Amino acid sequence: MSSIVPIDHLQIVCNGKMTSELKLEGDRTHAQVEGAIPIEISGWCVLRAFSDKAEYPILDLYPYATTSPVYVRVTGAPLHSPSDAAYFVAWVDRLIAAARSNPSWNTEAEKQSVLDLLGEARKEYEALTR
Repeated sequence: MSSIVPIDHLQIVCNGKMTSELKLEGDRTHAQVEGAIPIEISGWCVLRAFSDKAEYPILDLYPYATTSPVYVRVTGAPLHSPSDAAYFVAWVDRLIAAARSNPSWNTEAEKQSVLDLLGEARKEYEALTR
């Protein structure tokens, strides 16, 4: 990890849960870590780095970065996560509610086309919750 500002937390996150907090030393702008983590189910892992407060020159609420996921397949474990699928069902439900209540559509047909696509996405994710 390399950062232009000090980092307070460097974590490994697997399937949405923080599994390891990695030790930061010195000025907390660089870290190189080696090791192994136990993985019992198929899914994904990312490295997440963030700080508790803004630090010049990053003046957002707080610095935050994450890697792209590394996908892991454990032999004999399913390749999908019902809890991840449930998250996306709820997310699509929020999109549907926002689309229905938005008055800015050009036409009713445009609105219905978007609602139809969101409905199809919801069905796909709902099937993955089982």
